[in-house]
Amino acid sequence: MALSKVDFDSIRKLIKEHSGIWLSDMKMTFLETSLSSRLKETSMDTVKDYFYYLKYDSQRETEMERLIDVVAIKETYFFREEEQLEDFSQQIVPELLKKKAPGQPLVVWSAACATGEEPYTLAMLLLEHPARLHPSQINLLASDISPTALQAAREAIYETHSLRYVAGYHLEKYFEETNNGKYRVKDQVKNLVRFANVNIINSLNTSRITNIDCIFCRNVLIYFDDQDKARCLNNFYQALNRGGYLVTGHAESLSRLNHLFEAVRLKKTTAYRKPE
Repeated sequence: MALSKVDFDSIRKLIKEHSGIWLSDMKMTFLETSLSSRLKETSMDTVKDYFYYLKYDSQRETEMERLIDVVAIKETYFFREEEQLEDFSQQIVPELLKKKAPGQPLVVWSAACATGEEPYTLAMLLLEHPARLHPSQINLLASDISPTALQAAREAIYETHSLRYVAGYHLEKYFEETNNGKYRVKDQVKNLVRFANVNIINSLNTSRITNIDCIFCRNVLIYFDDQDKARCLNNFYQALNRGGYLVTGHAESLSRLNHLFEAVRLKKTTAYRKPE
């Protein structure tokens, strides 16, 4: 199957409308490969047939979910961007806990969590925190637009490649090796995380999420244009408590778009806070 530039533009615009993900011109071959499997699955002969299927068929919403599932970036690993995690644990968490009543849970949202490595990392950090949080004080929501990624996150079984930055202490305490050389996250960590299918640029999806103390959304906004970034930031602003934090990827600056959050320079990194 050869993908023309016209067909590429048509399909990628649909993907953006539904997910916010913008495929650059360099992703044309990647989309061509992704479409091959979807055309075969839907018995479509041409990309134009598939485009009209996505636009007008009664099953278009289901198929669009499947296409987005194929093109969504799912690369992640445990303890990614260690300096951000240190600042979260050493500065953000103590500040947030000061505002909590005794026993009140800390609520953290891992938005676009992919296959779950980030929320499980956060769960381990909070279990190990010097504040000695009881599991009932740790409330972690993890969401993604990809059903396949969420299913993998719920299963919580990982290849050694995803564990390359996990310290031996954490590996022994919070994982168990399976028969085929993979590692499963233990229930004491899994039980702290609840998963949901959420499109973070869709305010109808995110309006159900409220009273969040800290949001992690790392290495996601770089795939959105300015309009969708602004929509996403507004949704995060609405979900956060006053004084709550947004942690983005280290290469994702909000300076051009941000009129909602105040930038906070932490010990090693910068995060964004909803004004009190």
